[in-house]
Amino acid sequence: MKTTSILFFSMVFLLFSCGAKHGDQQPNGIDHADIAVKKKKNADSAQASSLEKLAAKMVASRESYLNDGKTEAEEVFIKAFIEALKQPKAFEADFANLKKYEINVLTANDNKLRLFYWLSPYSGTMWHVQNIVQYQGEDNTLTAVLFNSLYEDKNDEGSPTPFFEHIFSLNTSPQKTYLLTGYGQMGGTEPYSVCHTLIINHSKFSINKPLFKLAKASKTQLFASAILKEDQDKEKLMAQLAMIYNPQDKTISYPEVNETKNGSVFSGKRNVLTFRDGMFK
Repeated sequence: MKTTSILFFSMVFLLFSCGAKHGDQQPNGIDHADIAVKKKKNADSAQASSLEKLAAKMVASRESYLNDGKTEAEEVFIKAFIEALKQPKAFEADFANLKKYEINVLTANDNKLRLFYWLSPYSGTMWHVQNIVQYQGEDNTLTAVLFNSLYEDKNDEGSPTPFFEHIFSLNTSPQKTYLLTGYGQMGGTEPYSVCHTLIINHSKFSINKPLFKLAKASKTQLFASAILKEDQDKEKLMAQLAMIYNPQDKTISYPEVNETKNGSVFSGKRNVLTFRDGMFK
């Protein structure tokens, strides 16, 4: 009888111990998952906070730039922002905390490409806009690049730093082709409009392929500027100079500009190019 009692209580003790161990393991598993999620959230929060601080320093550096001409604050922010845009899940982030520094985002009509842009704090009467392109490939890999770094010819006509208003995906294969339309100003009295094509081939970006056929010349961009006369309304002139793309019939309507001894003048006429066989002509 004594032996039976000892065996009974031993089995109860073993069962209780196993149950306790099993009970201990379950919360630990949940805790580990919880910790991983918290670590990810903390890392994202730290990155967002770091970017916001760098953006604040960039904006605040305008005064020192006017004194010493240094642009390091913006360069540091651009480098950090590009790296952040390459991180997994970055395409799902809206980076809303940067809007207070007037850093905005424009999305292409196929929702595969985004462009973050802001007017550089070092701009004068000639606008200098920073544009960072972020692209999500078919395998969801992310790439990001500073648009201005894509210029091969630094002497290209017009300012390479426009405000882009629209991004359209064109039907090309195997590479992806986007059309970007925008505007800017060469100085306080010379607004302009511009069209660019951005080609993405295996995560490599290029804006230097001549896809605009004008008479016998092939150009890498469409560009039109005009001198603002004293009696002209600037907003009205910019509207007249606008590049207008119609995605239904794949046509670009662009302004005709005449060169005079007093500078470029809008003629009042518009021309049209149609996208066919991989080129606007």
